[in-house]
Formats: sequence, C-alpha cells, structure tokens
Amino acid sequence: MKYSVSNKVFGLAVFAIAGLSGHAVAQDNDGGANVSFSLTGATEYVWRGVEQSDGDPAVFGAVNITHGNFYFGAGAENVDFAGISTEYDLWAGWTTGLGENTTLDLGVVRYGYVDAPSGLDLDTVELKAGLSHSFGDFNLGVTLMFTDDFFATEESAQHIEINGSKPLSDKWTLSGSIGHQMLEDDTGNYTHWNLGASYAVADNVSLDLCYIDSDADYLGGAADERLVFSFSVSL
Repeated sequence: MKYSVSNKVFGLAVFAIAGLSGHAVAQDNDGGANVSFSLTGATEYVWRGVEQSDGDPAVFGAVNITHGNFYFGAGAENVDFAGISTEYDLWAGWTTGLGENTTLDLGVVRYGYVDAPSGLDLDTVELKAGLSHSFGDFNLGVTLMFTDDFFATEESAQHIEINGSKPLSDKWTLSGSIGHQMLEDDTGNYTHWNLGASYAVADNVSLDLCYIDSDADYLGGAADERLVFSFSVSL
C-alpha cells in the first residue's frame, strides 16, 4: 500500500525508496529505444517511510525504456494490506539538461492494485517535477509530486523530497533523503527520512542497507524506524 484507506502511504522501492532498483541498458538499436530490466529483493517494502508488506520480504521487478529524452516504465511488487497482495506501477516522463550540471525531470506515475476489494478505489496518479544538480561527484535533487485524488481519500495531496548521493569509492555510495507528505485536510501530514549505503558487487549487481524513519506516529508501527536490506540485479 502507499497509505491506508484514509492515509495511503512507495517506497523502494525505491524508490523508488529510491534506490532499490538497478538500471542497465539492454541494447541501443542504432539510436532507437534503450531497454533495461531490474529485479530487487528486499527485507520489506517501505514507501515514503511507511510499511507496505506487513514486515515480510518483498520482490520488485521492473522494465524501463528510454528513447531520446523520453522514458517509460512498468513494475510490480508484492504488498500485504486490506486483502491486497500485488501492486503495479506505471510511469513515463521527459528529461532535459538545464546548463552543464542540472537536469529537469517532468513525469507521471500511476499506482494500481490488481486484487483490491470491490469498492476500494486506491488507484492513484501523481504528476512529478524534479530538478537535480551535480556539485562535482555530489548529486543533489528535489522532487515534487501532486495528485488530485490521493489513494481513496478523494483529497488532493503533495509530496516534496530532497535527496542527495555521493560515491565514497568505486564500490561504495552514500545516499539519503528527507520528504514531507501533505494532504488537503492536513490530517495526514508527516515527514520521513532515510540514510543508506550501497555496494556495487558487480556492474549489474548491488547491495543496499538503508535506515528509514518518520514522525507519522498516528500510523503506529507501520511508520516506525527500521533497517531495510535489498539486493538488486539489472539485465
């Protein structure tokens, strides 16, 4: 899940909390579309600081396609809430450079559930605007998400996140983020944060350990601090 019925809470994973899936170019097709696949296993699925798989391990598979400045993708993962066991995500967008070290990313993400109970409309579409800048080998970014119907609440919502990453060596990378979820009626507002390190086992294999926490005390144990370990393979 991304939140409960009234407070839907997506992380990757991924990214994603961000960072759960790997990326690899399958082929270039002489200037055509580039296709990549990734498969990630994690000790649990946490999205924006909130548990989605009831503390159980989670598996996320995805395909990404890029063509010029455009990208498209789809993925699926297991969840465990409200009788739902499978979530699928669809995304698309456009990126462009703004100057030498700055990138603009405009896109859309759809979260869906194949086995949601009848009458429970959790499916949600978010619009995305992101900006990132490289300061040498340190990358800093900010992303804003917006929806006019947030996971069965029938309320508009915004999410803002600041993230950063820095390689420590040719194998190790340190990353972290802080985000704030805002609902129209202010009852579901909360802040979440994470700090993690990833290790490149090979060009297409990585390990990640991430500390995650939030101040969403009203969600109980689902939003408590935790460590999430993940293993990603890209093809």
